[in-house]
Amino acid sequence: MNVYAIASFVTAEPAFTDDDVKPGWLALGIVVALCVATYFLARSFLRHSKKAQQPWEHEDR
Repeated sequence: MNVYAIASFVTAEPAFTDDDVKPGWLALGIVVALCVATYFLARSFLRHSKKAQQPWEHEDR
C-alpha cells in the first residue's frame, strides 16, 4: 500500500509553480519582528554582562 502512495506522489504534478509562490507581507513582518527581538535580547545581554564584570562587595581582585 505504501509503495502505491509513494508512486502517486512521485508522478503527480506539483501543486505550485514558481510563478504562484511569492514572499508576502506576513513573511516580512515575521523577519522584522525577529530582528527587533534580537536587538532587545542583545541589548539586555550587554547590560547583564557589564553587571557581571563588576566585583562583588568586599571582594578582592
